[in-house]
Amino acid sequence: MRDLAHTSVPSWAFGADVMTSPDVAGTAHILVGVGPDAAPVLDRWSEELTGELTRVEAPDPAMAAAQLREELAIARVGVRVRITGATGACLALRGIATSAGVEDDELYVAPTGIGPIDFYCVHCGAVTSTEACVDDVVPCAACAKQLVVYHHVSRRSGRFLGFQVDAEEAHDLP
Repeated sequence: MRDLAHTSVPSWAFGADVMTSPDVAGTAHILVGVGPDAAPVLDRWSEELTGELTRVEAPDPAMAAAQLREELAIARVGVRVRITGATGACLALRGIATSAGVEDDELYVAPTGIGPIDFYCVHCGAVTSTEACVDDVVPCAACAKQLVVYHHVSRRSGRFLGFQVDAEEAHDLP
């Protein structure tokens, strides 16, 4: 794996536990969990926090995303968001929260495992879900080009960038 000193991928997505302690001073907290491994984390957070708590539990990222959007639409100043689940789900939900205006210091993410990630194909615009890691080569689900999962993650979508692995090599044109 390449040196990731200059990457948009959050360190917690690599398994590094370097996030600062979560903010417990918020006036309200939205706790979001995806998958069965999230329940114990949500239980722990629910016990340690005071104030208004909203708990969102979903079996998949799409359902959690819809519920998170609803909660953020009615949220007031002082809300804090905590997200747990597989890394790919956490990245997607982080994108929803930051797109809604949640600042990094109002957001805490604690992945429960690796799980699938989404990557965006720069050649056809399709999104592919995969169990790959950064620098892996994976076929695009739409155009079938062999794509490198690049060390860039969109803050808005939570998707990695994918580009053709041999794009710089000469190809025979028809």
